[in-house]
Amino acid sequence: MIRLIKIFTVIFFFAFFSNAFTQSNSAAPVKWATWILLQAVPSPSFFDDRNDADARLRFGFRWDVTPLNYSFNANKLVSPVQMFFVNPVRRYGGSVELFVQPEWMTGNYKYSDLSRFHLNTGVRGFLPLAERGERLAVSAGGLYKFREDKSGNNNDTYAVELGAYTFFGMLGFKFDYYFKGQNKFDFSISIKYF
Repeated sequence: MIRLIKIFTVIFFFAFFSNAFTQSNSAAPVKWATWILLQAVPSPSFFDDRNDADARLRFGFRWDVTPLNYSFNANKLVSPVQMFFVNPVRRYGGSVELFVQPEWMTGNYKYSDLSRFHLNTGVRGFLPLAERGERLAVSAGGLYKFREDKSGNNNDTYAVELGAYTFFGMLGFKFDYYFKGQNKFDFSISIKYF
């Protein structure tokens, strides 16, 4: 778990220091500080907790970090690549991105004996369905979920993710299906501020 926290911390600080102070605009540090505070607001999530005899949903939180996004809908005068601070029109108008998702459960897993902290990383693509993705967009992706049981043993798994987003991408619903382990799914209400 310490390894996962270190990875997330390095990615987070790289995002801030690589872009916040390289801008010629004096308002850049304020822009990035505001953005970081808004990204700290988590999305509510529900996680499958099961064993051979019993099952229930566990409540937790998920954060979304996008280290790299490539937009297919970018204006020809600007780069199609954005890092961390991604314009929602470019994301939901059609793009592919790398992502990192830290997850934290508010309570212990009772049946599956997993630790409360997980870290996902993967690739997802967005397709606009209505109003260039501002009214409705969908996503599909693959991810790798780093997780441990309470004894510290590796319980990692691959998963697929499906999502639907509306209201300019600020509200969405995501569903993950795991390929390994007794836990088979989680879903979240994606809340994204820009």
